[in-house]
Amino acid sequence: MACRSLGSAGGVRLDVHASAAVTVVVLTSVLALGLLPVTAPAQPAALYWLGGLAVAVGFFASVVLHELAHAVTALRYGVATRRVVLWLLGGTAEQETFPPGPRADAVIAVAGPVASAGVGLACWAVVLAFEPLLSATALASLLWLGLANLAFAVFALLPGAPLDGGRLVRAAVWSRTRDRDRADRVARRCGRVLGGVLMACGAAAVVLFGQFVAIWGAVAGWVLLSTRTVEATAAGADTVTP
Repeated sequence: MACRSLGSAGGVRLDVHASAAVTVVVLTSVLALGLLPVTAPAQPAALYWLGGLAVAVGFFASVVLHELAHAVTALRYGVATRRVVLWLLGGTAEQETFPPGPRADAVIAVAGPVASAGVGLACWAVVLAFEPLLSATALASLLWLGLANLAFAVFALLPGAPLDGGRLVRAAVWSRTRDRDRADRVARRCGRVLGGVLMACGAAAVVLFGQFVAIWGAVAGWVLLSTRTVEATAAGADTVTP
């Protein structure tokens, strides 16, 4: 992938792929044109666009925290992380080796969703604590940023590689069979099945109900079916998509 460096954090290189700009534009537009006007009505249009952009950028900052949580936890088990890449559907933490055992694999996998859930709950806590001091648009933006992070955490735990839930499947099979390669194959098969389901459901929602936001589910399903992504996972990369 053609990436631009954002620097490093904790010794981990941070890169961003050009496709991440598409997600920022789409999220900003969806929030500014639909979600924020409903949640905080009768506000200037400029505030909706500013709030939408803040949520989109804040979401990607949260994805970095998600991936760094994987990296920090992996380091505890002696697994170094080459870099974190932000792209169209979230982020990737590229690890140099497999975890030393199934327990380590499971703990590393869970660290990211826990971080995302923590960010989501923190956003909602700020809303509760500072509601009288914040504008309607700021409150709505924080609520949507919190929801986006909680949804990201749940989605990441779906049981199929290359999601974190796929790593949990791999850890469970690895623990039971003591065969890491077999566990990895099972997790990848689960990912392909999950990808097919997401593509079908996303397409159906768009065609039958006109829910164009569901196209992201179809795109995520395509990513799970992507041979290149699966091969990256098999090589030790940890890819997470919202």
